[in-house]
Amino acid sequence: MTRTPKETQAYADKQLDAFFDSVTPELKAHVVSLPRRITQISARPVIRLKEVLNTADQIFEHAGKFAACARGCGHCCHVSVPITQFEARYMGDNLGITPVELKQTIKHELTEYGSHTPCPFLKQGECSIYEFRPLTCRMHMNFDVDNYWCLHENWQKPEAEIPRPTIQPLIDAYHSVISNVAPIMGDIRDFFPHGKEDLT
Repeated sequence: MTRTPKETQAYADKQLDAFFDSVTPELKAHVVSLPRRITQISARPVIRLKEVLNTADQIFEHAGKFAACARGCGHCCHVSVPITQFEARYMGDNLGITPVELKQTIKHELTEYGSHTPCPFLKQGECSIYEFRPLTCRMHMNFDVDNYWCLHENWQKPEAEIPRPTIQPLIDAYHSVISNVAPIMGDIRDFFPHGKEDLT
């Protein structure tokens, strides 16, 4: 059955509300206070980045039963995956890969990537670097009833929009960590054009 954008948004809003209601008050407070706490942690930037990523994992552990996402559904792995140079270095250190060092931020159009341009780390429909995936991947979940708006053939429709949450404290904390380290941004494909084939 075809749903109007308004109906889609109404359903997603109910799912998002249910998701946030399922999060304990303690975890909510932990997330809300993250931007302030991250500036007070006396540790290397990589340790503070790990705190942001771990916090994202803690809150999105509660999202599974409210989202349309399922294992093996890799449609979102074909869109742009923006990351910073600092996060690319963190990933590279853990994967044993040296990322490309960008001289300046590279901006990409939303329509630049599609079914023919999967993330270089997408293997047989699944993320091959799941433990070290970027923050943007950890937060990208579809709270619709199904994966209709994730399908490549629907991306160009005027009303196309994947209903997903924006948890601003995570984003603020992330930018606080990287702002004075390596804030240059690009797509994951810019930093790792060949994925694990770059292993040396």
